[in-house]
Amino acid sequence: MNGEDELGQLRSNADNLARCLHVLLEKIEKIEQRQNGTPPAIHRHEEPEKYEQVQLEDRVEVDEKTGVKKRTIVTERVLTTKTFHALAVDGPSPSLAPLHQASILEPVYQARVVNIDAAHLAQVEVETISQKLVVTRVSPYAKHEIQPGDVISAVDGKPVNLRGDLENLTGRISLTLTPAAIHQAPSLFYRIQDDYNSVDNGQRLSIAVKKGDVVQVLSFDEAWIQARKMADLSQVGYLPASLSLEKVSMLTPFGRRVLVLLGAVGVGRRTLKSMLLHLAPHYFSTVVPLTSRAQRPGEREGREYHFVRKEEIYQKIREGGMIEWGELDDQLYGTSAESVRSEVRSGRLCVLDCAPQALNYLYNGEFMPFVVHVRPPELEELEQLEMLRRHHRGVDKLSAICRESERIAVSCPSQIHLTLINRNIDVTFKRLLDVLEMMRYETQWVPESWMC
Repeated sequence: MNGEDELGQLRSNADNLARCLHVLLEKIEKIEQRQNGTPPAIHRHEEPEKYEQVQLEDRVEVDEKTGVKKRTIVTERVLTTKTFHALAVDGPSPSLAPLHQASILEPVYQARVVNIDAAHLAQVEVETISQKLVVTRVSPYAKHEIQPGDVISAVDGKPVNLRGDLENLTGRISLTLTPAAIHQAPSLFYRIQDDYNSVDNGQRLSIAVKKGDVVQVLSFDEAWIQARKMADLSQVGYLPASLSLEKVSMLTPFGRRVLVLLGAVGVGRRTLKSMLLHLAPHYFSTVVPLTSRAQRPGEREGREYHFVRKEEIYQKIREGGMIEWGELDDQLYGTSAESVRSEVRSGRLCVLDCAPQALNYLYNGEFMPFVVHVRPPELEELEQLEMLRRHHRGVDKLSAICRESERIAVSCPSQIHLTLINRNIDVTFKRLLDVLEMMRYETQWVPESWMC
């Protein structure tokens, strides 16, 4: 057998072992669930099984007025049957199916290029939201084609994401623009109570709305609101501030506002959070914590932390505006309640990996948390699994993880809705997705006090 044949055989053996391990770990969890009387999560390996096949149809339309190209993907779910084949544990992550509508529209707006004089940037206001430069206001007297709700992604072909990138520009410049996603613009939504058409007023940015339409407000003053239609984010215009409006909020597809991941340090809860954020950023979000320490080289304000004065954090603590906080090396760290509210208003499920004490603030009708406790297996089994890792943790460390996990389970048993035994991160992640998917279809029972 030559080297290539031997390597191929070894890879095939490794793949088969991975498949076997994946199936065995799921079987172990199912047996544990039956013993504990816990309803099993949905697993798609039982056959025969109903399976929803996704079919895509791609359309590109051009708005005659703005020239904005809108690429629409029509997603249809066709019910078929499918025989399950075990997934390798190092295979691609599973993905959430589309929402339960038979056919849904997912607009994907193509970038457009606008050439203007750099001095005209003084006619627009921008905010950094979700690491994007979002235009929130445009002067009514502006003659250029920049619209409220546009993301400025590049200047002269160079990527930008900070306000400072737009300063000190001169001469003619080329801006790359795309309409911001819903969660990348201010989370302020209103339902229109009367019909209105700004075309009649000769506005450069005109918009027609009817009673019942929902708009996302980007900015407002005493006279005008600058907003865009939720049904088509490329439709942006001015609405009179006197227009009758009803403030509304989006609810996440999962019926909860916050997903709380509890667990001892080193058990894998932060990895699960990162996997969720990477898999579906349009469904899941998280917050940027506060710290009083100085910014380090390579760190960026609003990415790793919000860097604030220690007194500012103390003031938030006194006012009851911090979900959790702590001190390390004489510096404060913590998560503000307003940052969580901001993510909730974006219509996404805010994912937090926090300490059990944070439930004292979160476990109520405002945040409606779904609480997941991520635990390791028993110590003996954990030690055996640890031997499969490239870098082994010591027995003392593993024992500490098990003790802390037990302490968490005892401290708030009535507030934990799901316990996941993390033997393998891919299997655990799949089970978490299964439960979240089930939440979108089944009736959920929450404390009566949450509905007051």
